Amino acid sequence: MSSFFGHCVVWLRRQIDDLLDVVYPPVCGICGRPAESGERLICEKCWETVRGLDAPYCSGCKQFLPETLHCPECRPAPLVVFSLGYFDGSLKTIIHDLKFHGLKPLGTGLGRKLAEVLSLRADKLAIDFIIPVPLHASRYYARGFNQAEEIAREIGRELGLAVRADLLYAARKTKQQAKLPAARREINVRGAFAVPDRVEEILNGATILLVDDVTTTGATLREAARVLREANARRVLAAVAATAL
Repeated sequence: MSSFFGHCVVWLRRQIDDLLDVVYPPVCGICGRPAESGERLICEKCWETVRGLDAPYCSGCKQFLPETLHCPECRPAPLVVFSLGYFDGSLKTIIHDLKFHGLKPLGTGLGRKLAEVLSLRADKLAIDFIIPVPLHASRYYARGFNQAEEIAREIGRELGLAVRADLLYAARKTKQQAKLPAARREINVRGAFAVPDRVEEILNGATILLVDDVTTTGATLREAARVLREANARRVLAAVAATAL
């Protein structure tokens, strides 16, 4: 009986989707052109315009690192960052719709694209866990979700990696980084993150991939990475949907 009921629910959902396609033909949120069924948010052609930067870069000096994951100018490297592109054009629209309009499926698309970028160096990365940059509880409940976690979970599915949102949390509420001058951002996030008790054994010797939606100066990522290293993580890398100039 339960199996029959399940089939009925699936059939009913398909009928509703077909009806919606007739009443509200799907269009792309970027270009406005008609989209295929299932592409109600962004069409494949517009997703194809979102491509990763040619190489990861150092979050300190912003130098691209095409051959290595260690910055020759900043030893030890503050943090190596993989990014889909700069925070403008269609990528900026996608991220704004994800964060401020609650279009969570866009996080899946961004995560899939980031997974493609990371897979090009998968043999050198040897990632043990993916950790999304956490939101403070007040921001999480106001938004209803953590956009970094939506992106991270798709990367995990694509690359077969565990996502551990429980290994890092926002210890205090900070001012929004985007509203602060660059010189104050490091101070703003100092002490913003912490790890739960007794996670050092889990993180001991691990390579962590930090995931966030947007980075500008890299202050938030570097502070999160610092906390994880102090909790015995051996290596921390980062992946973001966009880099703001």
